[in-house]
Amino acid sequence: MSKFLYIILILPVLAQAQENLDTIEVSEKEDSFSEYWEENKGTQIFSGKKNTVTDLKEIPQLQTNNYRQATSQTPGLLISEIPNESLAAITYRGLGNPHESFNVLLLQDGIPVAADMYGYPAHYFSPALPMMDKFQFITGGAGLLYGPQPGGVINYMSHPLAKDQKTSGKVGLTYGSYNLLTSNNAVYGSNGDHSYAIEYYRRQGDGPQRINSNFEADYVQIRDHIFKGKNKYKVSFNGYNSDHGETGGFSKVAGPDLNEFGDDLGKASKEHDRLKVSRAQIAGGVEHRIDDSSELHVNLWANAYNRYSKRQKRGTAPAFGGIYNGTQNDITTQKYYGYNGEVRYLKNYTAFDNEHTFSGGFLTYHLLSPLVQETGDRADSNHGTVNKKAERETHTNSFFAENRFAFGKLMVTPGVRVENIVQSVEETKGGDREREKTENVPLFGIGLSYHLTDDSQLYANSSEAYKPLTWSDAIPSGAGETVDGDIESSKILTNELGYRGQTKLLNWDVSAFYIRYENRIGKVNNVVTNVGAATHKGFDAATELKLSQIVKELKAAGDFNLYANIEVLDAKFTQGSQKDKTPQYAPKTISRAGLIYNKDQKLKVAFMGVFVGSHFGDDGNSDNFEVPAYTVFDLTADWNVNEHWMASAGINNLFDREYYSRVRSDGVIWALDRNLYAGMTYKF
Repeated sequence: MSKFLYIILILPVLAQAQENLDTIEVSEKEDSFSEYWEENKGTQIFSGKKNTVTDLKEIPQLQTNNYRQATSQTPGLLISEIPNESLAAITYRGLGNPHESFNVLLLQDGIPVAADMYGYPAHYFSPALPMMDKFQFITGGAGLLYGPQPGGVINYMSHPLAKDQKTSGKVGLTYGSYNLLTSNNAVYGSNGDHSYAIEYYRRQGDGPQRINSNFEADYVQIRDHIFKGKNKYKVSFNGYNSDHGETGGFSKVAGPDLNEFGDDLGKASKEHDRLKVSRAQIAGGVEHRIDDSSELHVNLWANAYNRYSKRQKRGTAPAFGGIYNGTQNDITTQKYYGYNGEVRYLKNYTAFDNEHTFSGGFLTYHLLSPLVQETGDRADSNHGTVNKKAERETHTNSFFAENRFAFGKLMVTPGVRVENIVQSVEETKGGDREREKTENVPLFGIGLSYHLTDDSQLYANSSEAYKPLTWSDAIPSGAGETVDGDIESSKILTNELGYRGQTKLLNWDVSAFYIRYENRIGKVNNVVTNVGAATHKGFDAATELKLSQIVKELKAAGDFNLYANIEVLDAKFTQGSQKDKTPQYAPKTISRAGLIYNKDQKLKVAFMGVFVGSHFGDDGNSDNFEVPAYTVFDLTADWNVNEHWMASAGINNLFDREYYSRVRSDGVIWALDRNLYAGMTYKF
């Protein structure tokens, strides 16, 4: 099969391009806040891939990183909610722990935002949803497009910049429960060939617990696009700085030194733990239209992360839900310095009396990460005695290519990606261990799309993905832990068959999937090794019904859009020590439903609900890690009072559900109870 894929991928090199291919697309329909991507977009091919785009402008303005609302159109995404929104914690179809979104790749405008997408894929930063324009999620074939992580790709899309755009902007301020204060500000404009955006967002609050749940975060984004002939040059700066308290978890039962869930939810089990993250990224690129049938995109970016945490030692307290009483703390400083580049090329060409599209490119990714661990002599120390130092590096070169062959209404898109990964870890203090691992990982896939009508299509995809070893897998941090010399990266094969479409009355996407996850990594008797395999199978369905187009009497009152989606999942370990158990964070059902009202873009009201079935927060399915089923509703609204002023208000967790969706080794993490906000925005 691999030889066949290579042969058909090089066909465009052998064929003489004769004419431009008009992109076939499932177009966005009016009065809709969900859409499915075109067959081609920019230099990328989306044909035969499952993907969803939510237009955040068509729902009331998000005031915080409320993923319940942003993911309302995306079945299968599970959000592990954190009360102070310090991190994005997302997983998909039970493919791994959602902590720091380790198993999903997050992008902003196509650029990865992970600390290290290969060696340590923790997302200590995620873009501020109130600053974003659209929320895109790609599953089948995402690994071939962007690289690792089995759970798909989330792409946060910024407000687009256009040539000769009019000067506009906004200044917004919102106040809410627990002294939540947000400020969302932006200026957009043009000057000659330049179009620019300056955006700033701040979020701060005391958090729901009386001690140590306060937080603050600042986001800034500066972009400049220069339009010169066939070229668009892009320059940007992204900055982020945050400081969050970490209050610890709750126990599920009462007992000495335990912080019981439901007894006093304002109480903290950790009074001194803090997480501070700062990030700066500069990026530059060019989008060059070579001719009417081909274009070349080049992106270069460099980033610097700094992650600082201090965490009190447990002392004599119980590990799960205990009120920590240690007299010392652990202090960790991790830095990440990356310099990266990517080239993507797309060519539309004619061969064999049909019109086709080739896309290919190259990614070079380099990251250095020093780590320092200290022991403080007090529970709240900011610095202490150094007990560990390590130097970590990742160097990766990736080649990828896809070709969409068109045969009338049938599109066939084979793809290949080859990753060359070199990872190294060297401890210079506290163990004097070192390890280097080189991998050459070929990935293959094929997507099919058959257009039944101009508005609907069948699609299928079978694509490989993988999860590289992290640095902690290469050199385990626990006392007495070792790594199996024959350990291999995890391999994932996703198969999907679906039917989707958009009309003036209805949007829908229905698919069945079967995922095989091989070589899962875990621990056996203090040895980090491959522990087994699992299957994840099921189906999902999503629809948006445009009621005002169906019931004409409603049209005079505005647009009423009713949406609903569901995923039914059966995930089981088939090999290894957890055989026949359910993987962590893999509920049998996740469903979402709601009603969106829009009156001429002047008044928007959204009533949104999510329903999550019971599941476990660990692979061992232990009682402590069981997450009961929960249902949560939000009610939000925007009202454009006049040309310049907009009022916003909302009630999150409308019916005050007491629940949790996140369990860590230190206990249950309480999700926010009913909370309200209201604010004003001045637009110009």
